[in-house]
Amino acid sequence: MSYSKQKGNDYQNNNNSQQKTVKHSGAKTTRYFPKTGPNAGVEQTLTSGWRLSKGELIAIRCITTAKSKLSDKGWLGSIAVTLTNTKTGVCAFHWGTMEHKTGKVVVDALAMVVNPKAKNGGYAGTYINN
Repeated sequence: MSYSKQKGNDYQNNNNSQQKTVKHSGAKTTRYFPKTGPNAGVEQTLTSGWRLSKGELIAIRCITTAKSKLSDKGWLGSIAVTLTNTKTGVCAFHWGTMEHKTGKVVVDALAMVVNPKAKNGGYAGTYINN
């Protein structure tokens, strides 16, 4: 009787160890000072992310622009967001807002968020607006 229980537990443990969790999205943020261009010497923030969607990789770039202004609540407006399907090469452009402190970007038109400070090491995907 104890042998069959042990065998059953081993089977379950082996099944759990064989299942690998696959990450479906990620994000990171970088701050830098460009040396040339209209924003030369001004701190810029780049939040980049990626997402797997129906087996295709979507690359996301969110960057501050010369029009980006910091609000009283710590958010930057006029963030240029470019989404690129790496398989087909199709690009889409949208405007978003960025939380300056964390680098989190929200694109209301797509109901999308790119959050480099998420618990799993970064998240790029949809959000539910309550």
